[in-house]
Amino acid sequence: MDYYYIYNKTMKGSLTQEEITLIISLYQTDVPSTHKLAERFKVGHKKISQILKEHNIEINKRGGQIKIGNSIEIEKSKTHQYESTNEYELVAKCKKTGIIIKDPNNLSGKLTKHIITHYNNVQIPQNNYQRKKYELTHNKKWFEDYFDIIQMELKPTRKCSLCEWETTDINNKTGCFEQHIKKEHGITLEDYLNQFIDEVKYHPNFIKEIKNKEFLEDKNNYVICRLCGDKMKSISNTHLINKHNITVNDYKLKFPNDKIVSNTISNELSELVKKTNINMVPTWTSKGETEIKEFIESLGFSVGKSKNRGLLNGKEIDLVIDGTDICIEYNGLYYHTDRMGKTSNYHLNKTLECSTIGYKLIHIFEDEWVINKELVKSKIKHLLNVGDGIRIGGRNVILKEIDSKIKGEFLNSNHIQGNDKSTIKYGAFYNDLLVGVMCFNDKRNMSKSKEGEYELSRFATKNGYIISGLGSKMLKRFIMDYKPSSIISFADRRWTIDGDSNLYINLGFKLVDIVKPTYTYYNSKVNKYKRHHKFGFGKNNLKKKYPYLDFKKSESELMKELGYDRIWDCGLFKYELTIE
Repeated sequence: MDYYYIYNKTMKGSLTQEEITLIISLYQTDVPSTHKLAERFKVGHKKISQILKEHNIEINKRGGQIKIGNSIEIEKSKTHQYESTNEYELVAKCKKTGIIIKDPNNLSGKLTKHIITHYNNVQIPQNNYQRKKYELTHNKKWFEDYFDIIQMELKPTRKCSLCEWETTDINNKTGCFEQHIKKEHGITLEDYLNQFIDEVKYHPNFIKEIKNKEFLEDKNNYVICRLCGDKMKSISNTHLINKHNITVNDYKLKFPNDKIVSNTISNELSELVKKTNINMVPTWTSKGETEIKEFIESLGFSVGKSKNRGLLNGKEIDLVIDGTDICIEYNGLYYHTDRMGKTSNYHLNKTLECSTIGYKLIHIFEDEWVINKELVKSKIKHLLNVGDGIRIGGRNVILKEIDSKIKGEFLNSNHIQGNDKSTIKYGAFYNDLLVGVMCFNDKRNMSKSKEGEYELSRFATKNGYIISGLGSKMLKRFIMDYKPSSIISFADRRWTIDGDSNLYINLGFKLVDIVKPTYTYYNSKVNKYKRHHKFGFGKNNLKKKYPYLDFKKSESELMKELGYDRIWDCGLFKYELTIE
């Protein structure tokens, strides 16, 4: 409580309860005089005495002073002196700031200066007599209202075993001990420690050097500097600049086939990078990834920490769906090109790595989500077995061949790859509503095809409908009409999470081949949300559009000049059905 503030606000007249409480407190501590309190609170001293009696407070003798002896006795008295010992040092610690001052008796006046700087309304004894009087009255020094006197352990020291020289630098951090024995006794640190072996513990750097020598005896633990022959864990800039006046880059240019980091250190750094990656906190998440996460959670699933780095030892997986074995990568087109390091096997390798630990990875490209969001949502529902569409039995639909226009419109709305150039098109109708399409190509549209071989190029059902048995019914109709000897089909590995258990296998197809990844082209300046099929950019087509190009260069080089980058997929599963 700020007593002086309350006093300054006190007006003449009757006393409040707060003022009465303050009077009692002051009388028992700082102002043990009824006359002084009466003057301060602008009332008669008898009023003060009455208040004290009513509260059973013993009235001090006249003058309000506790008897501590006369002035001569005070002058002759000695103040207590705080003294340090061999084990500890006494210091003053400020109660307000925590600052420590090594002058517990205030001989330098530092405590006084600190108190004036950091405290308000301070009453400082003006002379030695007043300080003695305060100490006798309160049984403590005046500045102990603001400082605690505490003990601090003295720093340990170490003596030289050859003389009486002593230092607080026990572990020779400044090198003073080594300098002393060299200058005064003419011996090296190693000679000294061989003589006084118990003192090795005081020299961690010496121990470190011994361990380093032992470590460098193993050839996996060192590389050799070609300039000086030194063995070291790694050839650093510090070593090269200080000893040879060249940088690491200069060294690499001079010795391009030499390693500059030992095998052991290289392995340690690799493990450190893995641990760092696993614990790295993502700083940015794309809008599409966030939308997919929110959609999955709206289906009742939980998506753990985004940008999961624990599953593949530091490699990032965008979304891992809790309680399932399904992961999702959202691939922004700009960031998943060759130029950004996503080369031919990047997406496939992630898929395979997930597969080896029992997870199924789906890759969703940015253009699919932006342009065909509802189709992608439908496929995600199917993968999670939460389809909620209108259910129709395959026996309730009517099959008939359809024209290219109807087929194209349906596929563009209901198939993730959109329309194709198929020659045989079947439509499934339910109450005159087209609810399914299956398309085939004959050998005239196919390269390297066998006699009687056809390709099943597209199969799609209307978004929002679940039609059991439709695939089987449409396939049987085609076989009955065209009498194929075999049918092949290809499944995108980005969406086919299990090559051995899917619609093809259920229809009697067998997995006969795995096609390596291929690419599409991308140019953000042409279309931010479109991958262009490579067939449109063969050299013959390029010659027609860009005759000024140097066609001695490869297709890839020419496309880079035109501002296009490649985006790689995960390859295809090839299936075949043999008709007996």
